[in-house]
Amino acid sequence: MGVNNSFIKLQETANGRVSVKLQKNYFAKDGTENFYGKVERYTYSSKNILEGMSELLPMIDTGTMASVLNAYTTVVLKGLSAGNAVKFGELGTFYIAGKGTVDSENTKLSLTVKFTATQMLKEAVQTLEIASSEYIEPSGEITSITNVATGKTDGKLIANASVLVEGSGLKVGGENSGIWISPVDENGDITSDVSSWTKIEGILVYNLPSKLLFNIPATVASGKYRIVIRSRFSKKATYERKYLTETVSDIIEIV
Repeated sequence: MGVNNSFIKLQETANGRVSVKLQKNYFAKDGTENFYGKVERYTYSSKNILEGMSELLPMIDTGTMASVLNAYTTVVLKGLSAGNAVKFGELGTFYIAGKGTVDSENTKLSLTVKFTATQMLKEAVQTLEIASSEYIEPSGEITSITNVATGKTDGKLIANASVLVEGSGLKVGGENSGIWISPVDENGDITSDVSSWTKIEGILVYNLPSKLLFNIPATVASGKYRIVIRSRFSKKATYERKYLTETVSDIIEIV
């Protein structure tokens, strides 16, 4: 029986589209201004892969193909755990690399796994069309705001009571950072008069990249506002940036 080498040889032309978010490169040298792009990522899941393989190989049932993929994963892990680089068909190579730095020549270095793509894999995305490209200021993301007293996320909060803000890249820290309650104008935008903002001065019960828990000052009058978060921390809060990011919530109402 001949060996089926379709996994190794076959290359399918991509005809999709992606969106790119441009962000300023604050580490550009010589005062020059340039930008780097972050492509919006959507995951092609294991289920999608199995469905695609089923279309190419209808004579093989999905359960068998799933077992083959699981076995392949086991072999790759076994090879890496034995200290080997592992070739992934004609797509590229998984290899072991040092992670980070150590403070002395006698300190044990941590290890991680990296991947080197082949030219064929790199060329597979060259036919992609950039459907949209826009500049965005670096910021965190707020996914929910919870009134701790009521447990509701309807945007109605209470002065002198706790609020839980959840999302990503929210941890506050660094020079000129903080959390403010800003009034909004007739268009729903935060007011440019920063002196009208109320800064959160109390203890942050939670100050994490994924959640902030704090009390709204009793001095905040009833009305509509937005929560403004400024920080120099990165999304993973592993280092302090040279610049401030600003994250602004949807409109909230103090009742």
